[in-house]
Amino acid sequence: MVVRIADGEFVDGHGRALNLRGVNLGGSSKIPVPTSSSDPLDPQSTPSFVGRPFPLAEAPLHFRRLRACGFNVIRFIVTWEAVEHEGPGKYDT
Repeated sequence: MVVRIADGEFVDGHGRALNLRGVNLGGSSKIPVPTSSSDPLDPQSTPSFVGRPFPLAEAPLHFRRLRACGFNVIRFIVTWEAVEHEGPGKYDT
């Protein structure tokens, strides 16, 4: 689907205003997964956000549930610490 902005509204390819119904996905995404080495006061510990907001294998189930409730948009919450948890410019591959 092509989505653009016209007169301050999101519209589809036919110019019809879109009614977006969404939810925040995963407030728990802001908190690293607890591990034995993830002491927040230890500068040597490495936080992990793997499995947040839910395990990847469960994603299809959660997205089906959201769609069944009438939601068509999600706002996926990401913390910068989860993106560059090893330090500036260091990303998971």
